[in-house]
This record gives sequence, C-alpha cells and structure tokens, in this order.
Amino acid sequence: MSRGLKKLLALSLVTVMMVAVIAGCGQKTGTTPTDTTPDEVEPAPAEQTPSEPADEEPEPEPEEIRDLGGRVIKVAAWWDLTPQGGTPSGDRQVARREEMEQKYNFKFEYVNVPWDQTVETYSSSVMAGDPFADIATLEDNWVIGLANSGFVTELDSLFDFTDEKWDQVTKSLSTINGKTYGMGTGKWWPRGIVFYNKNIFEREGLENPYELMKNGQWTWEKLEEIARKATKDTNNDGKIDQWGLGGMDIDYSLVISNGSEFASIVDGKAKLNFREPAVLEAFNFYQRLCKEGIIFNKFNYEAEEIPWDLAANVFKEGKIAMFWYQYWKIDDFRDNMADDYGLVLPPIGPSNTEKKYYCMISGHNFQTIPKNVKNVEDIAFIWNKWTEPFPEDLEDPDAWMEPHMNNVRDQESLEVLKYMYDNNCGKHVGLFGAVRPAVELWWGGQDDLLKGEKTVAQIIDEKYDAIQAALDDFLANK
Repeated sequence: MSRGLKKLLALSLVTVMMVAVIAGCGQKTGTTPTDTTPDEVEPAPAEQTPSEPADEEPEPEPEEIRDLGGRVIKVAAWWDLTPQGGTPSGDRQVARREEMEQKYNFKFEYVNVPWDQTVETYSSSVMAGDPFADIATLEDNWVIGLANSGFVTELDSLFDFTDEKWDQVTKSLSTINGKTYGMGTGKWWPRGIVFYNKNIFEREGLENPYELMKNGQWTWEKLEEIARKATKDTNNDGKIDQWGLGGMDIDYSLVISNGSEFASIVDGKAKLNFREPAVLEAFNFYQRLCKEGIIFNKFNYEAEEIPWDLAANVFKEGKIAMFWYQYWKIDDFRDNMADDYGLVLPPIGPSNTEKKYYCMISGHNFQTIPKNVKNVEDIAFIWNKWTEPFPEDLEDPDAWMEPHMNNVRDQESLEVLKYMYDNNCGKHVGLFGAVRPAVELWWGGQDDLLKGEKTVAQIIDEKYDAIQAALDDFLANK
C-alpha cells in the first residue's frame, strides 16, 4: 500500500474512534432504578393474568452435509486461483477451503490453462466426455459460441440468481436465449479505464482529471485539449517524444464512450454499425489525433520490435500523459512505473445522449460448469457454499476496496471505482466482441486508422462486407 493511502486510512480510523467516543458520551451505560421506600411500592394485584408466551423464533433448518467421497473438484482459469494467505480476505479463503474440504470430504484442485487455449480445451474435452474442469473460467466473448454448441451447463436450476451475492452484470453477459450459463460474485472487475501520469500533468500545468470528471466536464473535447498541451518535443530534435494519449483498442473505447457499439442485433439479424454517425464520429476523432501526432503511434516509434502493448511500455517509461485501455494493466504500472499515476473513467463523447461515463466491458470473466460434468448437483452445492459472502464483508460496505488498495496510489482512484459501480458505468462491447472472425478482420482496420494513410470511409468500405458476413454466419450457426 502506498504511503499516502496508509496515512489516509490511519486518519480515517482516528475519525471513527473520535465519533465513537463522542457518541458514547451521550449514552447511558445502564438503567439506574429510582429510589423508593417499601411504603411507596404498590402491592401486587391479587390475581395476575399470565402473560401470553412470546412468539418463538423457528429453529433454523439443519445444515445439509454431503459426503463427496473424496472427490477432486477441478477449478480452471488462465491464472492461479489457489487461495493465498497474507491478507484478511486471503486468510479467510484459505481457512474456508480447509474447513470445506474436511467437512464435505473432497479436495479442490486448481488447473491453469493458457488463455489462448481455453476455448479449444473446453470444447474438445467436453466432446470427448471428459471435461477438463468441473468449474471453468470463461470470458464473456467466448461463452456465446460454447453455449450455443451445447458445451456449457445451464445454471438456472442449480443456483438461485435472485440471491444478492450474485453479480448481475455477469448474469446479464452470460444469459443467452433466456438461459444463464455463467456466475460470479461480488463486484465485476473494472475494464475500460484512462490512466494518467501525475508527474507529466504537474510539470505541464494540466487540469486535474479528477475534478473534471467530478464536475461532469470530462469530455472528448477536454481530453483533446489536455492531450495537445502534453504532446511535445522535449529535447528539440524535431521529433515528438512526449505524447498526450496512448493505448490499445482506443477505437472500441471511443465508440462505447460515444454511446454506441460496433454491431448490434436488430430483429434477429446482425447489423454492423460502422456507417452510423456515432461510430463514424469516433473513428474520425481517433484517426485525426493519430495523424496529428497527439496519439502515440507504434508505427512511427523507433524500436527493434513492436509488442502488442508497446503503448503501455511507453506510458510506463513516463513518455505518455494518458493511457486508455483496461484496468488489469495496473499490475504492471504498480510494479514497474516510477512516475506517479491516477485513473479516471473514459470521457463522454458528443453523441452520448445520456451524458454518462461509459467503461467498455470486454474480456469480463466468470465461472461456468462444462457439460458432461459428473454429479453436477454436487458441484453446484460446493460452489454455492464456496461463494457465500464472509460476515466481515457483509458488515463492511467498503470491503470490495481491499483488492485495489495495493494497486492504486491515491484515494481518488478508489472514489472513481466506487462511482463506476454506484452508477452502473459498465457497457459491454456487444455482439462484435463475440465473433472472433470479425475481430480479427478488424485488426487491419485498426492499423489503418493508426497509420492514417487511408480515409475512414476507405477503411470501412474495404472491411465492411467481410465483417458483416462474419456476423451473419455467427448468428446463422447459433
């Protein structure tokens, strides 16, 4: 945890203690009986009607104890889900695992499958009748194809999704044709975020993004204004070496923040929205800033190789004022970025009629149960127990902040995340993200936008028919 956050938390604790002391001074610790003498006590009546017995609370139903006979329950993801101690929440998970394994006579086993092999491993193992896991993590963009192919278990009969513990964003993203295939608890993990380099902002005298966002002034126009001021040739060699903005998939994020989406389903048919005004506005805004050198362009950067996340590396080196991508990159910035950073939600686009901050959700992950898992009711029983909220989390409305405390470097970042959750700012990338052939066809379009050698209209005309056909094929094979 950063020094600043430690100090802030300490001050908060002192405040809470002071409030408790003040409140205590105004309360009685007990009831002191009024002084009376025997003569003043009225005699009891000769007959007393026995009081009605108090309504007794019904006894809780006995807990169901299942003996799973030593079964191994495999839980899969592309990272290690094994509970780790060392934090309050981690310690609670470790303890719960030990208690549950002993109580219900089973063992958890955590399986790590590479991200780019998950879909193939999932489908091939189910078809072979031997699922690679009992609980398997998927991304939102994958579940549609796998569920429509019959590889994922429908969960509505196994879990009560009206229970407050279940994340409704996950339920929405994993519900297909009225059936729920995914589950997650707690708050969804942030995705689309704009990081900013505090050192550059202070050095260049740039406006505070936190204040702009708080006042509803964080817009594309303001983003461009700040980015222009931050873009400079710092060593006077005739080349820009400090950029106002950088990132990955900025074209997607701009479309979302402008209140639109790449593709939609209208009357059961796929509709590519590339020629819609809000999408064209986003593409043209993006390409204009790329051509003017305001947005970092990997194709103009002198490097021996161009990794897919080159912009993140340049931001980390302190050469980009704002970085627009996904929140999970914060792990890298936390560990490897010398400059200080903050984060805000994406700015509001001019065609965003709701004037609402929208964070693109893509790659949201959750748990599923593959088809052909044996004794699926037992798996559901265990996972329901595993996902029960801890009493400590229920008592503390800010318990969700704990995983973020070591990532962020200021209290304002936590306030931004809280605003995001409280105002339902997540907006899914939609149908387009689920159709892998369409995504891959657009990779070339993204590069063309960044290079600026073709107009937006030319790029769309070259890609439109092939991408529309990929969307049509996907829905036809649902």
